[in-house]
Amino acid sequence: MLAISAGCTASGALLILDLPLRPELKLVMFCLWLYRGSTELRYRLRGMSRLQRIRLDPSGRMTADCPAGTREPLELLSGSVVLSRVAWLRLRFPDGLQYGEMLFGNARRHEEWRRLQLIWRQGVRAFGGPQGS
Repeated sequence: MLAISAGCTASGALLILDLPLRPELKLVMFCLWLYRGSTELRYRLRGMSRLQRIRLDPSGRMTADCPAGTREPLELLSGSVVLSRVAWLRLRFPDGLQYGEMLFGNARRHEEWRRLQLIWRQGVRAFGGPQGS
């Protein structure tokens, strides 16, 4: 995910330089794009370093097991999706740091993945409704 994020930031910067605009405008857009991309990359690195495991209880509450051995509560944000083999969870730490985690699994092979799907389906109201949690 880090390599893809960095590659997309670099590709977008190159595309901005190729736009048929005045050089000053291209420079401003280029700098804003690089700033935003590097900020996202930094958030991703910070979030990755703070998580060792994500726990989801049957009521839908999430916590993070941290490398230091502590636990932090997590808030599940809108835009999170759980499908049959992949999940994208948008999370917020107590200090406001937002982080996205992509998970892969197979319900036939992994009991935990089946449990995540079941909790997700049963907790639709807690996650924002079927039309776009």
